[in-house]
Amino acid sequence: MYVVTNRIEVPAERAAAFEERFISNMRNNLPKVQGLSRATLDKPVDPAAAYKVTMEFVAESDFIIWRDSEAFRTSHGRPGATTQEPSNPAASSPVAPAETSDPRPATGPEHHTRLETFDGTPA
Repeated sequence: MYVVTNRIEVPAERAAAFEERFISNMRNNLPKVQGLSRATLDKPVDPAAAYKVTMEFVAESDFIIWRDSEAFRTSHGRPGATTQEPSNPAASSPVAPAETSDPRPATGPEHHTRLETFDGTPA
């Protein structure tokens, strides 16, 4: 299993729109993703904290195929953007090993509520 976790900072005034768009993308795009067994979107209890997204793939190669796909680019584009650039340019770059990634200071526990789960079961 290959697990990818992202933290997404969203200003409080854009949280509702972000949640609606993200959940729609999960429901419409994730059933088509090869090797994806589960994905979750967790909302922070503290509005100043980041959302957490976790995706579980059968293998790293499945993640790489997803990361390099048109579906990935479409789902990561900014609403109203005129280019096909992903909203997080680092997300489309090769995954760096942990020892070379940008270290972030520990922030202590984060508390979230689960908004959506994709479990990989075909509809």
